[in-house]
Amino acid sequence: MMNGYRSILLFSDNPETIDIYSEFARKADHDLLHLAKSQQSLREISSKTADLIFVEISQPSMAEIEFVDALHSQSENTPIMIVSSFFYETREIVFGDKISDFIRNPLTVEKLEETTAGFFSKSAAKTAAPEPESKIERLMNLNKRLTVLLELNRSLTSITDLDELLAHIIKVVPDVLMAERATVFINDKEKGELWSRTGTGLKASDIRFPNNQGIAGEVFTSGVPLTILEPYDHPKFNKEFDLKSGFKTLNILACPLKNINAENIGVIQLLNKKEGKFNSDDETYLAALASGIGIVLENALLRDKMKKQLEEVNRAYKELDIAQETILKETRMATISEFYAVFSEPLTQNKPLNIIADLKNDYPYDSQLVRKLEVLEDTLTSLVKNTEAFTKQYV
Repeated sequence: MMNGYRSILLFSDNPETIDIYSEFARKADHDLLHLAKSQQSLREISSKTADLIFVEISQPSMAEIEFVDALHSQSENTPIMIVSSFFYETREIVFGDKISDFIRNPLTVEKLEETTAGFFSKSAAKTAAPEPESKIERLMNLNKRLTVLLELNRSLTSITDLDELLAHIIKVVPDVLMAERATVFINDKEKGELWSRTGTGLKASDIRFPNNQGIAGEVFTSGVPLTILEPYDHPKFNKEFDLKSGFKTLNILACPLKNINAENIGVIQLLNKKEGKFNSDDETYLAALASGIGIVLENALLRDKMKKQLEEVNRAYKELDIAQETILKETRMATISEFYAVFSEPLTQNKPLNIIADLKNDYPYDSQLVRKLEVLEDTLTSLVKNTEAFTKQYV
């Protein structure tokens, strides 16, 4: 455990780990200030000083890297520690000397204590690095984007559920390419339609249209990426979605999704780059992303199809089991019905009991006969009751 009061800043959008950081700070008697990862938060801390900064990275995107870059520029004399499942192997390429250490998930209080043990006994001052040349900056930026590509593909391969995979794609890809919205369209071979179950800003209902219509249809048919800077001037752009949703489409970047055999299986479409417009670099980068997405998407589609087939087999088996039970029950009912047809009428009409009553009246002084008749009477009465109960259940 570390001793002495320290001020710590935490930048995290993950509510699941807040208690871990809080417990770490409580045990060491540190002051912990939790902030969202935003430009507003960066402005808020401009007048604050801290002894240590934690940044939790929740997804492999350029936005996460750029936030760390901006934070370092503003607080370059304060050690920054990254907490994440991503960028661990490539942290030297992505962050260089901008971070002091890296904690790999899963996060624990013990990991925080162990990793930060030496921080407060060392000087956090750093010598400012010289400004790199523009070519070096471009190369470093390219390395970062390639690293994001690697991390994204790695995260995609770990997801097997189709709906979860689609949700992950439309969450992460817009961040990587700084777009407002993303939609994944999948080809339905049997119906000749493109469909989408999820998309940024869309409800969880399927959207379907012929696979040769619209911008997505053109990209699917041609198999070539397409960048549209003025969508309202494009003949295949459908303005109805904008009119219904109130969303304004300013530019579009769409790319085909191909399987391992290079067959088109769908389209990924991005809308509205947040800064400027989509360019050739964005198109190249999305094509690289799409190559990995297409393969894992087809695998998920095959698993989803297999899952549905197994569900159909289980459903058919249950129906067969129910049918078998029904047949056995009907067979049982038929046997009981035959029994009932033979015995129910004389029993329920009390013919044997009436005969016994007559005999008892005719020979009241023959005590031995009366006793035997009473035993027989009790047996028949019980048989009548059991027969009636049995037939109510099965006949």
